[in-house]
Amino acid sequence: METIPFLVSLPEEDEETKGIFSTETEIVVRDLPTDRLRENLNRVCQGVASMLDDVRKVGNFKLKEVTIQVEVTAEGGIELVGTAKLGGKGAITLTFAE
Repeated sequence: METIPFLVSLPEEDEETKGIFSTETEIVVRDLPTDRLRENLNRVCQGVASMLDDVRKVGNFKLKEVTIQVEVTAEGGIELVGTAKLGGKGAITLTFAE
């Protein structure tokens, strides 16, 4: 099984998952399976594509590019970063263009 190392935060005992942006938790290097990462990244990208399917034009403006940020969880999950407070620190930025 092929893996890739990622810095992740370990979940607290009462939490299911935790990513790199979690506060006051232990940061460790985890070797995550590339198959799991590929599958989860594909799922998120397909969801974003579906969400934006009808957003081709807004008023007189045409959508040319979409940039999203994702984080990798300790379990190899891929999650959208949904707050600007994080400033993208540590996130993976994906840019899609026509």
